[in-house]
Amino acid sequence: MSLGYFLAGFLIFLYGSNLVDTMVVCVFAIFSAIGLYIFGPNPFLFGTILSTGWCLLNVVVEKAFPIET
Repeated sequence: MSLGYFLAGFLIFLYGSNLVDTMVVCVFAIFSAIGLYIFGPNPFLFGTILSTGWCLLNVVVEKAFPIET
């Protein structure tokens, strides 16, 4: 059951974070981190923090190393 919650949080925010602004993704990451701190180990929040972190990493790498066509 925990794997299902983890995958739900990961997939929802992984695909959703590509559709919204970077600041919104930062807010989701901060709320997820605070939730993990308050509630302890939670599979949904852990999936959320991983997917938003992945999206932020992609944004930083794209800005640091732009692809010129």
